[in-house]
Amino acid sequence: MLDKDTDGSGTGTSGRTPRVRRRRFLTAAGAGATAAFAGCIGGNDDEGPITIGGVYLLSGLAEQLGASSRAAAEVAINEINDDGGILDRDVESFFRDHGDDPQSQIRSLVQEENADVMMGLTSSGEALNSGPVIEQLGVPFTLTDIGTPFLTEPDVDTYGDYYADEGTAAVVPNLFRTNPNTSTNTYAIAKWIDDNYGSARIANLGPDYAYGQQCWDYFQAYSDGLGAGHEYVGSAFPELGASDMTPQINQVMNADPDLLFTSFWGADVVTFVQQANEQGLFDQVDDVFDTIGADPNGFAALGDNMPEGLHYSGWYWPSAFDNEENTAFLEAYADEYEGSDVIPYPSFTGGSSYSAVYIYKEAMEAAGSTDPDDVVSEMEGMEHTGPHGTFTLDEDSHQATTETVIGETSMDADVPYDGVGLTNTETYSIDRSTAEDLLSGTDLPPGV
Repeated sequence: MLDKDTDGSGTGTSGRTPRVRRRRFLTAAGAGATAAFAGCIGGNDDEGPITIGGVYLLSGLAEQLGASSRAAAEVAINEINDDGGILDRDVESFFRDHGDDPQSQIRSLVQEENADVMMGLTSSGEALNSGPVIEQLGVPFTLTDIGTPFLTEPDVDTYGDYYADEGTAAVVPNLFRTNPNTSTNTYAIAKWIDDNYGSARIANLGPDYAYGQQCWDYFQAYSDGLGAGHEYVGSAFPELGASDMTPQINQVMNADPDLLFTSFWGADVVTFVQQANEQGLFDQVDDVFDTIGADPNGFAALGDNMPEGLHYSGWYWPSAFDNEENTAFLEAYADEYEGSDVIPYPSFTGGSSYSAVYIYKEAMEAAGSTDPDDVVSEMEGMEHTGPHGTFTLDEDSHQATTETVIGETSMDADVPYDGVGLTNTETYSIDRSTAEDLLSGTDLPPGV
């Protein structure tokens, strides 16, 4: 692999279609601006390596998450190069830490490194903020780590255009997503609880920013849509990256819930579990659920401090998918990282990051070129088989129909580290029509 580290400073019929929106920027810019801009996008010739640009959080609270996504992508790039590349051309990659200014990194990778395609990001808020830049640059961009359903909601007539009308529909014509989003993820937890516990007293703990708040909103909406009859007895939002969550933990414990819904991820999972153990929370409640807390890195960090028997979720868990592509991915990942600082077991973004690279390969080879419009056209409605199994990139929303996973934390799981894994895993997906029915009466977009 040619890899270079650079740190550089049921769709509503009234929704706008991607093919109309694809031309929105160039039409609005005018002929002169179009001509000037066209010289800025690179990577469209048919010589030299094909370039993939990646922008992830590679430092701070989310460092491990971004690094895990990059690690999975690099496995795919290595495999592709070993097999002759794409269109008989080698693939090179540039990965950048997006920090608090991903737009600059995205521009630089496209305009200076001539990236043919892009992948990322790690923050939903930054991904939404980056939408206009991604659209203006025009190269295909695949989200592999992003939760918010807004980014794949195409129905601007119903939900409002996020960029023009401060709505919640933010679809971008050259933007795709391979991970199941918050809509699918929270539906899965709501459905599992309804099927296995029925009505319950439920409290919430989650990070105090858009992701944590959206998770709680969607979980309640889906639970109510299912007719679960829950009593929501408390909710608290520790600051993202908080070192002390005990006030919020005690707050929800005082509400005496049967079940606790959480949306912690990354280092926050470790902080929460350690402090919840100290406060006795796990002895008080019947079960704890987490949206994307099922991550080998967090479980390894917690070791035997992570309780067994809780139901943790993620966009992907290695043992939950029984197919040839997943087996090959796990073997390649283990071979690549055995004996290194990387746990040789993919994170919950592993399947989506690995598939994103292969989707680009399939689209470019079907198009016979790296032309952005041709690649996007091939990706719309594409069926792909990868570690998640076979899924489709929806033609209108560009959201993959990938399944999300729920499993039971257990020391009996077969994992290559000291700590729990998931057993008794189940996978869930949701179609647009079902999501619209269950979310009826709310202002939450399905995003699928």
